[in-house]
Amino acid sequence: MIKDIYYELVVKPSAHYDLLLDFLLEIYEHGLEELEGSFILRGEEPFEEVIWAINYFKDEISNKTGTLFEIEISETQKENRDWVENFKKSIQPISIPPFYIHPSWHEPKDGAENILLDPALAFGSGHHETTSSVIEILKDLVEENQTLLDVGTGSGILSIISAKMGATVDFCDIDPLSVESARDNFAKNSLKFRDSWEGSANGTDKSYSLVVANIIPDVIIAISNQLKKRVEDGGKLILSGILEGKDSLVLDYFGDYKVIKRIKKNEWITLLLEKRGIDL
Repeated sequence: MIKDIYYELVVKPSAHYDLLLDFLLEIYEHGLEELEGSFILRGEEPFEEVIWAINYFKDEISNKTGTLFEIEISETQKENRDWVENFKKSIQPISIPPFYIHPSWHEPKDGAENILLDPALAFGSGHHETTSSVIEILKDLVEENQTLLDVGTGSGILSIISAKMGATVDFCDIDPLSVESARDNFAKNSLKFRDSWEGSANGTDKSYSLVVANIIPDVIIAISNQLKKRVEDGGKLILSGILEGKDSLVLDYFGDYKVIKRIKKNEWITLLLEKRGIDL
């Protein structure tokens, strides 16, 4: 039953827009609307916990950067006038040739490799600099029957694109809703994956020719040994979700890897690494 009222939360940061966007997508599973310099979240319950989390995020970023970081937050109660439909209107397809990523209420594009991806925890990831950078690398790198592990899969977009190019794909995420969403998105696109699980890269003992981790620097560092164990000799590793300035810190944990490519989009860094062979 649709309630007579809903709650709307407007969040406007003074800086770190993309970083806050990633954070909101992680903590709020019902999606959000992006405006010029701000975000709108809508739901049937008040946003006390979300507001607390945003303020915690603000304090953490301010402490780590040593700069003043403000976030304007306003919550209002409104009459329900089908905000779901309004939200749908705000979600637009994205084109990363040859791929065209679109929600179910937009028509596929003739002549493109169409990918259907409805908004969930991580939709919009195709719009984000980190994911688009990874997609650019995958387009040049993935080959037929190549084995690939997607760590922190989210919506599954990177796995889906890799599967469309012929890779044998496994994926995982510590969030069970993300794993479920990725499986559902594979089915919507009539694609198959080999394996999936709730957890991290240590959920398997397989090795892969390509491992992808589009997450955040602290997590990449925390699971660096897990990631390295999953890359076969001569294999490659894609690391993304890294803020500029953090890439050197991340690379300290991958000294046995060679940097093949570094992509910078706005303040976000994506790295392509190759596992060094053993010198005899």
